[in-house]
Amino acid sequence: MNHRLASAAPTRADHRAVHRNNLEVVLRHLGTVGPDSRAGIATRVGLTPSTVSRLVAELLDLGLVREVADAPSSDTPRPGRPAIQLELDGRHILALGAEISVDRITVIGTDLAGTVVYHRDRVFDAARSGPEATAAAVGRLCTRAVDTVVRKSPAHVTLAGLAVAVPGLVEVETGVVTEAPNLSWRGFPFGKVLAEVSDLPPEAIVLGNDANFAALAEYRIGSRAGTPNLIYITGEVGIGGGVIAAGQGLLGSHGHGGEIGHMKLDPKGARCGCGRRGCWEALIGLDALLREAGLDDEPTPPHGRRSTRTAGAATRTAGRGPRQWSASTRAARVAERARAGDRRTLAALETLARWVGIGAANLVNIFDPQVIILGGYFRHVAEWILPAARQVMVEGVLAPDAGGCELAISSLGFEAAARGAALHMIDQVIADPARLAVQAYPKWGVPGPARQRDRARRRVSEPRAATP
Repeated sequence: MNHRLASAAPTRADHRAVHRNNLEVVLRHLGTVGPDSRAGIATRVGLTPSTVSRLVAELLDLGLVREVADAPSSDTPRPGRPAIQLELDGRHILALGAEISVDRITVIGTDLAGTVVYHRDRVFDAARSGPEATAAAVGRLCTRAVDTVVRKSPAHVTLAGLAVAVPGLVEVETGVVTEAPNLSWRGFPFGKVLAEVSDLPPEAIVLGNDANFAALAEYRIGSRAGTPNLIYITGEVGIGGGVIAAGQGLLGSHGHGGEIGHMKLDPKGARCGCGRRGCWEALIGLDALLREAGLDDEPTPPHGRRSTRTAGAATRTAGRGPRQWSASTRAARVAERARAGDRRTLAALETLARWVGIGAANLVNIFDPQVIILGGYFRHVAEWILPAARQVMVEGVLAPDAGGCELAISSLGFEAAARGAALHMIDQVIADPARLAVQAYPKWGVPGPARQRDRARRRVSEPRAATP
């Protein structure tokens, strides 16, 4: 027998899997549709009323849904008696998303509904500091985030987990950063080290590519939310891509899919951070724009990797040049010079638009997306590059009018990856709510009441058969 085919063959779902799936169905329904009654949920998701009642009882115990008394409903059982509505709660759930960039660390915390309850950016030179120091910095920032949320919360707080977005190739199963060219990291067990310095269990930490998390955020909460086929392009020193196809992330066989920044477009072009020449990243990354605009006034390190300064160094050397500034600040300076009519800057933006359009055309020909979203620094220079880039894209696509594909700017800016990472942790809770009851993070938050955890443990070990 072909073992590869055998492993891909579907198998019968046991009661535990069916039960977990039905919990997820109810939660996603409430998250998508909004408040609904038990009868309304049963009708709209195709479960029996008795099954929905059992599922809702469990979700109430876990604090993931709450009842809204005497709310009006179209599903009133009989005249004069309004149905009790249910809505997502989860205000005690804390999902953390962190993004590591070349020049900063961002930490965002949300509740189960995706409401941001914590946000912190810190200037940090991850390339110069190294992966160990970066892991320690992420651990400290996340500990501070949990402490802040716990201190402000009137109730207990349960940490869903931490997802970290890294600009490079990541082995999701092992938490190893395989290759992060702009950070000069290779084969580093970041997840394991982060667990050690944060006292967070390794199973509560998830690592992923920054562009993939950002694409998830765009698909779920961005200006083009719900578009089933989209491509997100990071706008940083590095250029990465996240691909959503038919509503699902397209990660590839090893989770390395989407490295569109390393498409080779000009074999004789500038050297990329990966050490090769002519990558799309070397043509449209922020360093390339600064160089063409004449704002690259410090020596470029080997292989084109830009060095940044720590927050203290930036303070001591204020005014010396754009390299000690954040990516957003450097891009804003380019925009200022363009508005002032600086010829070299305008020429650099014209070149940038052409290369953006050429690369986008290649992506449209391969993936046939509905929209390509430019993130990060592209937001600052959109007015100068979008029209020309669109025209170049249309000219380079085989399908008429680029197959209807739009070229758009992200509404999430530099927060997209961290927001997507937090959303990923929310998805983990919704996909398996009972995991909250069997995990305890003493340093990271206060778990729910023991009685509720015991109930959920019994349900995990002895789940009731769910009737579809």
